[in-house]
Amino acid sequence: MIQTAVIFVTASYIIYHSDLVKMDTSKCADLLALFINWDYISISYIKQMPVISITTKGIKNDYKITKGNILKVYNQATQSEFETGIDWYQDARQFVDDLESELDYQISKKQIAGVIAALSVQNEWEQNKKDTRAFCVAFVTLRYTDDVVTCTYPKQMEKAEKILFCGDDSQIETILGKNANKTKNFYRCIIGDVSAITIDGHAFNIASNRVTSLKEVPAISKKNYEIVQNEYKQATKHLNKVYGLNLKTSDLQAITWVTYKRLNNK
Repeated sequence: MIQTAVIFVTASYIIYHSDLVKMDTSKCADLLALFINWDYISISYIKQMPVISITTKGIKNDYKITKGNILKVYNQATQSEFETGIDWYQDARQFVDDLESELDYQISKKQIAGVIAALSVQNEWEQNKKDTRAFCVAFVTLRYTDDVVTCTYPKQMEKAEKILFCGDDSQIETILGKNANKTKNFYRCIIGDVSAITIDGHAFNIASNRVTSLKEVPAISKKNYEIVQNEYKQATKHLNKVYGLNLKTSDLQAITWVTYKRLNNK
């Protein structure tokens, strides 16, 4: 018998234990059954992979969400991507600070962050910033935003407009919407809430080991959103423990987001 760490992966389970027995078999299910019979593995060592079911246009699909999928992308990050991810939300906050100053502080930081979040749906980051600046400049100079063209949906533009005209920072998340999990978390990340985790289409694909366009990513319920968030939390805890890092979950999300986009030409 050899004392070592061993991991077996089946279609539905991750099985791990410190005892490896000499076995001449390639059938993981048979090996698992034998190990349990021999008391080498107790049922407490078996962790079921989170699987979420989402029905889109009448078709049900299952998605396996694991921290392993997230770590696989993280492990392919370059040093530059690691640094970019670490700085991502700080850079976003700097954009907010600069725009607030440019507009003579007529719009609050939280309003600008709220507009960014509202206009982020199906929008690339660089375009998102351009749209936000154009929207806010039009509001300050004209008190009118109807002529501003953005790369998101009209209902998201309406939310951005409400955030600016409302003038009450405490209403921003309400305006973004009760079920707007991604945009509300994005807003929170930008204003510095370290408990927030943004799960956009790319982040979902990372956690579920998929590569699709953003339009092909299914709508995610609050319950499923929290399942994906939890896997990012677990992946962050793993990296911090194993490598002595001090990553926030938003850091890991940003690092893997940047890396995924490079790996898949997104």
